[in-house]
Amino acid sequence: MLSVNVTEIINKCKKSDRQAQVVLYNWLAPKLLGLCVRYFKDRSEAEDVMQDALVKIFMSLDKYTYDSNFEAWCKRVALNCALNQLKIKNRMLFDRDLRKIENIEFNEAEVGAVSQQQILACLDELPDGYRTIVNLFLFDGFSHKDISEKLGISESTSRSQYSRARQQLSKALKEKINNSETKLA
Repeated sequence: MLSVNVTEIINKCKKSDRQAQVVLYNWLAPKLLGLCVRYFKDRSEAEDVMQDALVKIFMSLDKYTYDSNFEAWCKRVALNCALNQLKIKNRMLFDRDLRKIENIEFNEAEVGAVSQQQILACLDELPDGYRTIVNLFLFDGFSHKDISEKLGISESTSRSQYSRARQQLSKALKEKINNSETKLA
């Protein structure tokens, strides 16, 4: 983490040591912002959620028991803040029309033509509900059972939304590939 021991920094923060708080903030802020940006299209909204998470982390340091990885604990706090914000704004709407699923396949040349930046841009274009499930499942490693519990939906809804999100993401990536090939021609 730092040139100083994490436990030492946490202990100093618990004693309201301002320098330790600055060190911890500067270490955590970019990591938590990266997580929040995956859940919100608007960067300022992601920054607000990150700030809320950091406030909760600092106010809850006494509850941290050292029995888990501190960074993972902080990311869980930030993730919960992000999910709560999405719930408050009622932005996790899920598509119930099962007929919308298409089969889109990529050949090897197309897979090589897609950049990480294009993938992230397409992910940003997904509706909030889809993007949330893709983030929870792919990037944060939650099972569909865990996602269903976190979001208050059924496991089958989580699976079907993930499938639809993948299809929409695949379609958007295909369009980006086709558009970039057209520009090159």
